Order: sequence, then structure tokens, then C-alpha cells
Amino acid sequence: MSHTEKQILKDFPTLSVGPLTDDIEKKYKLLIQESGIKYFGPDVEVWTSEASNKALSYSSHGIFRYFGKFPPPIARYLIETFTQTGDLVIDPMCGSGTTGLEALLLGRRAKCFDVSPLATLVSRVKITPINRKEAENAIKQVRKFVEFPKKNQKPELIGLRNSSHWFLEETMDSLELIRLAIKQVKTRSSVRDFLNVAFLGVVRRVSRATTQQGRLFLDVETAEKDASPFFFKKAGEILDSVTLLPKGEVNVLQRSILGTNTEREKTPLVICHPPYFNSYKYSGVNSLELAWMNIDHANIRKNEIRESFKVGKPEKVEEYVEDMRAGLENLSNLLQKNGHLALMIGDTVIRGKYIPVTRMLLARLQSTYKIERAVVRIPKFTEASWAASQRRKGKEVGINLCDLIVVLKKQ
Repeated sequence: MSHTEKQILKDFPTLSVGPLTDDIEKKYKLLIQESGIKYFGPDVEVWTSEASNKALSYSSHGIFRYFGKFPPPIARYLIETFTQTGDLVIDPMCGSGTTGLEALLLGRRAKCFDVSPLATLVSRVKITPINRKEAENAIKQVRKFVEFPKKNQKPELIGLRNSSHWFLEETMDSLELIRLAIKQVKTRSSVRDFLNVAFLGVVRRVSRATTQQGRLFLDVETAEKDASPFFFKKAGEILDSVTLLPKGEVNVLQRSILGTNTEREKTPLVICHPPYFNSYKYSGVNSLELAWMNIDHANIRKNEIRESFKVGKPEKVEEYVEDMRAGLENLSNLLQKNGHLALMIGDTVIRGKYIPVTRMLLARLQSTYKIERAVVRIPKFTEASWAASQRRKGKEVGINLCDLIVVLKKQ
């Protein structure tokens, strides 16, 4: 391990692990009572991290803003607790690639899957070291193309009904110019992927959509006509982090949790952080970025876990629980004997009715898994999580509901 890698791990924000105290139980009375977590079996634990969002963006964790992101301290704790150096870790719903990066930095191997091509692209760039000189040369090629443009065609954005609703005309022209430049750059695929993530990372920032929430709402005041300065700044930021990455064995593939498993090697640990029942469709949240990838987000939606917005129908939880049951039972085929599945999930309240999603799901997994650890994960006050914010009560951030983490052992 290099000096840089050792320093990264030394500076990593820690996770506080402790028992469920009377004060915490009183503060989260509704969650403790309605979730039934005290009856899951083991003593209930409480996990917290006081790290700021900036601190959690160390290494390449911050290359792309991903709403509802899996917290790095939890991934690190689970990997260190349930695996050894060189072991394989699997994440079947990898999102922006938190688990893959943590596995890489901790000297483990990893396989990461997701149904979204945007998620797999970001995850792949997050764990792939690239040569600085090659990347800088590619950036120069893009800059030259943008500064001396030829006649530019109007972009066609797939899956976006009214592109002018979300982008100024000048912004679309600017983004299209950068997109064409990246296509024409002469470089290896890993560097092109890096450029594409930098490009996609500024799409929402320069659009007419808000950057403060996951769901798309108009915020015309933040729109920018010229995307170029934002792209080159983002490319420089990403470059500073990915050039310092260690080499390792982390593979990222586009695949559904419900798909057929073809993996021959079994793992001691699967980490799964699915979209929550009251969350949003990630295909919809990222529809602007997907459109610039020439991908219709509706095609991805077909393969996502069925769930419901917080204003949806509570009875839809049956569909969500059934999809998750099928997916988690499917994952048992990837686990070694006595291997562990770590699941971070959340209950919800819809129109005043508490829905014990986790308890419902665990009841259907009793023949496959045994509960080994049950955890209440308390989010930090300033944590940027749309899903968490929607489950909070007024000004008492984090008071309404927390995440639940259940460590399951394969039977």
C-alpha cells in the first residue's frame, strides 16, 4: 500500500457503533415501536457518523452528486468486519459505487451491479486509476474543439419530451458541443469514460432544474448558458482524485438484482442498499443525464424495483416487498456458507400511516437468512439525502425516521 493510500485510510471518517440507549429510544420512539426492530432477535445497535459531506467526499467519492448515496463509513465498517484482505465483496445495487471504492481502498476485490447505465458508468470511473498526462491531453483536445467549433447540429434528447423546459437553448448548444468533442477525442476508453462523467456531472448544474432535491423541479435562476467552464472545472476535480487511485480488481456490470446469477465465485459479504419504498425512481431522477447519454429513462424503469413515491398508495408496498424478497433470495446464491448479507433499508410513513417495510420483508426471508445484527442508523443533521429529508418531521431533522441496517447470515 502506497503512502497516499495509507493517508486516505488514516483520514477516513469513522463510524460510531454503540448500543440503543434509553435516550435514543425515547427520541426515536415511533421508529423503535412500529418497526419492531427490538424483536428482530439480537440487541439493537446504533450507528452514527459525524463527518461532513465534504469529509465523506474523500478520494473519488465526490466525483458525481448522487442522491440517496450509500454512506462510505458504513461500507468500510462492513467490509472490515466481515471480510479479509483479498476477499470478494458484491454490491448488486451499487448506485454511485461507494462499496466498490471502499473495497478497492481496503485491498478487497469487488463486483458491482446496477440496472442504470449511468450508475455503472460513474461507478466504473470512481474505481479506475487513469494516467494524468493522457487525461490532460484528452481535456486539451476537448478544449480546442470547443474553442474553435464547427457548425453544430441541434441535439436530440431521447426520453425528454420538452427539452426546452429543462434547458436554455444556449445551454443545449454548449452541452452538445462538449458531447461531440468527447466523442472525437483520440484516447483510451477509460479516459473517455472519465470525460463523460465530468460532462454528465454538470448537466443538471447548468440546466433549469434545481440541484437541491433529487426530483426534478424548475429553478430557472440557476441555469447557465455556457456549460464549458463548469465542465473543465469538474474534469479537473475528478482528475485530481482518480489519478491517485490504487490498482485493484473491481468489476462493474449492468445487471438487475432480479436477473440470473452467473457468478461462479461465492462471496463472504453482499452489501445491498436499495431504493426505499417512499423514495423516487432513480431513472426519473437522472432523466436529464440519461437523455444526454442517448438513453430513454423509461426503458430503465422497467427493470427497477417496484416502489412508490411518498404520496403513493401504501398498498403498493406489497409489490416492493415481493421484488426485494425475490432479489435478496436470489443473492443468497452468491454467498458462501455462513456468508453475510448487509441490508440498509428504510420504513416510511404515508399519510400518517406507518408502513413497516423492513419487518414485512424480513418475515419473508426467514427460510433463507437468520438475523445476526439489527441497527438503527441515525443520519447526520446536514446529510444530503432527499429520501431521508422526506422522512423527517418539520425542523427536527432526522427525528421522524432513520435508516435500518440488518446483517443477515445465510442459513
